[in-house]
Amino acid sequence: MSDNPGTGPSEEVPVERRDLVVLAVVSVVGGVLVSSWLVTPGLTPQYIQGIFVGACLTAFFLFIPVMGARLFIDDWRNESDE
Repeated sequence: MSDNPGTGPSEEVPVERRDLVVLAVVSVVGGVLVSSWLVTPGLTPQYIQGIFVGACLTAFFLFIPVMGARLFIDDWRNESDE
């Protein structure tokens, strides 16, 4: 049974190391792109802070899509194995 009444059965999604690596790489690249768009690139504290802020925002907004893509790929692989 589900822990939350009325929501039906829930399926837990395990987070794998590969998912976190993909999310980290995409987030850092996204952080560099966002920072380059907002601040003139250079070795300045503003640019480095912009990279961190952009990476955090990218990771926050892309966690669900990355996990969804992984589930879609896993389902596709399972269908092709059968």
